[in-house]
Amino acid sequence: MLLKVNRWSMVPLLRAGLGPWIGTPIGGYLLLLRARGRRSGVVRETPLSYVVAEGAAWVCAGIGPSTQWYRNVLADPNVDVVLPGRTIACVARDVRDPAVRRRIMPILVRAIGLPAALGGVDPRRATDEQILDAFDWVPLIRLRPVDAPLAAGPDDPGGTAWIWRQAVIFGLTIAVAKWSFVRARRMLTGR
Repeated sequence: MLLKVNRWSMVPLLRAGLGPWIGTPIGGYLLLLRARGRRSGVVRETPLSYVVAEGAAWVCAGIGPSTQWYRNVLADPNVDVVLPGRTIACVARDVRDPAVRRRIMPILVRAIGLPAALGGVDPRRATDEQILDAFDWVPLIRLRPVDAPLAAGPDDPGGTAWIWRQAVIFGLTIAVAKWSFVRARRMLTGR
């Protein structure tokens, strides 16, 4: 089911450049990973929660080592990453160094937002140690840009551009609801 939701909604939205309109601290932020299939050679697109830190984008294989996109990047680490406002050629690396995981995993899990709670930990209230314990089995992947280090933008986790976008969505929702109410009332009263 989740694969169908991703394929038919999230991938087209991210492909269309609407990632900044989707990302919030509550629901998390998404990038689009383009990786070549290890058997088919076909480029596959996968929406993933991410964080930008230490000059790279970081993602995790939340389902574990059997995750298909994870297995694909192990076979061919040359990937493209679609971030809000930019597409970057990257090299994907599985990071197992405990010191790096200790620095990055808590930041990443908190950037994922409420979906991270599926891992059994409330990322807003959990300590770094609780997060590390809960996600110790989850592969951590660094997406290092080929050309230059990556810097976080206003649409990336930790940025504030989501605030005005959500205000616009809220305002439009209120305007449409009001218009619908007035129109329905006119239809009922015949005026």
